[in-house]
Amino acid sequence: MKDGGLSLGFSTQEMSPEDKVVMAELYQTFGWLAFSPNQVDTTDMPTEEAEDKQKTPSKRLRSVLYVFAKQRGIKPENFEAWYREQMEKIIERVKTKLD
Repeated sequence: MKDGGLSLGFSTQEMSPEDKVVMAELYQTFGWLAFSPNQVDTTDMPTEEAEDKQKTPSKRLRSVLYVFAKQRGIKPENFEAWYREQMEKIIERVKTKLD
């Protein structure tokens, strides 16, 4: 990739419906992924919160709002309009606090 990172893809073994729901909820989030040819020792996992250092704060906010919208049942095709509406609300909230 341009930033020197790698893009990895992987498949899982068969998953329970509950695990599939968990994975779907994690879609487009940033976090830690552990891999080992054998069993992974979770005590070796980093304890600090995973952070995408390549994303600007505005990109991070958009990503968080996308996940929030998805959890609220906003359809992807309606996200852009919903996003702009939410951003206007945030802007207006901040403007009311200006001197």
